[in-house]
Amino acid sequence: MGQVFTINLGGVKFHFQLIKLNQVDRQVESQILLQGTTITLCKSGQSGWTQKESPCPLIKDLIQAIGNTISLRYRI
Repeated sequence: MGQVFTINLGGVKFHFQLIKLNQVDRQVESQILLQGTTITLCKSGQSGWTQKESPCPLIKDLIQAIGNTISLRYRI
């Protein structure tokens, strides 16, 4: 994929690159590159986006903003 997205959260711009997007049944998993770190986000049904286990946890609002951007672009 490799598409670069920009979001503005709290007056700060974040750029992230979508590396991989997998959808199996109602489970969506996306792998992104954010500030040089690869992060995996998951969405299961209508529960919203969560970060898979990672050594550097992100702010929940940032996870939701990134997930919403991906959802809107790819109609997940």
